Amino acid sequence: MHGLKGHSIVVRPETPVSPHALFVDLEKADGDSHSPEVFPRPDGTVYVCGLSGETALPVDPAGVVPEPDAAARLQELSHMFSPALDRGEIVASQACYRPIAADALPLMGQVGGIQGAYVATGHNCWGILNAPASGEAMAELIADGAARSTDLTPFDPARLPALAPDAVAMA
Repeated sequence: MHGLKGHSIVVRPETPVSPHALFVDLEKADGDSHSPEVFPRPDGTVYVCGLSGETALPVDPAGVVPEPDAAARLQELSHMFSPALDRGEIVASQACYRPIAADALPLMGQVGGIQGAYVATGHNCWGILNAPASGEAMAELIADGAARSTDLTPFDPARLPALAPDAVAMA
């Protein structure tokens, strides 16, 4: 598992925007591709995310901060599809880490060698979307010994090699 750093901004647009979520695929003039996501909120602000970074997850949560230019870059991308967001006030600039397994599939199932230990992680940005199905499958697995609603075979944590304790560096 590793953490993929993600950036987001919350914008208060000058004019109201549609209340619908927007998933954008765009290519800038320099050839860089981006996939920002836009989520209008009931309070009139708009959550925009879509820039990832490879900065390692810090040990101290206070070290999870946006890259210095991330807010400006997200607002620049927003300008390409929404002038209202480009001219809006950035009321928050944020960063978070999303868990991702080495093969990009979630880890869901019993933890090998530890009786009664289960894991459901590594969903990346799709965790919220997949939470209901993941939760149901994990509840079935824990309560009944097998998941009926979802085939968890592709997500078995045993598919990946165990982490060597000396491979972990604490900075």
